[in-house]
Amino acid sequence: MMKLVFICSGNTSRSPMAEGLFRKMVGNVDVSSAGFSTQSGENADEYACLVCRKHGIDLSDFKTTNISDVDFNGVDLVLAATVENREKIKRFYPNINAHTIKEYSGRYSDLDIKDPSDGGLGDYVVCYFEIKEALEKILKTHREFEVLM
Repeated sequence: MMKLVFICSGNTSRSPMAEGLFRKMVGNVDVSSAGFSTQSGENADEYACLVCRKHGIDLSDFKTTNISDVDFNGVDLVLAATVENREKIKRFYPNINAHTIKEYSGRYSDLDIKDPSDGGLGDYVVCYFEIKEALEKILKTHREFEVLM
């Protein structure tokens, strides 16, 4: 089974939304998420939960994970919300297969997914659909996911 980790800064909005979306899109994958500046065990952002719930994804039991609590042995792919996150993970784990979510989809010039944390509900909606579009493109362009769907 493929093992995939989504990462962002706080692991309260972008990476949990990506994790939930990907889990819904692809059944047979070991998917998780983590953040650089979070404590393990916190809840997802309430707006992230609200937006996901509206689209059939339940984040009510989601708990944050600090990057230091992730076992990267056997991780096949790390998808980061931003170039900065991708570069950080590559510094800590130079041999890891890491890309930004948008970069891995192969169809964007701006590789960052903006953090909605400083905004309102509308910013989370925009973020959700930005992640969804990129993940859909990944599933269409990367054949390794075909067998998992």
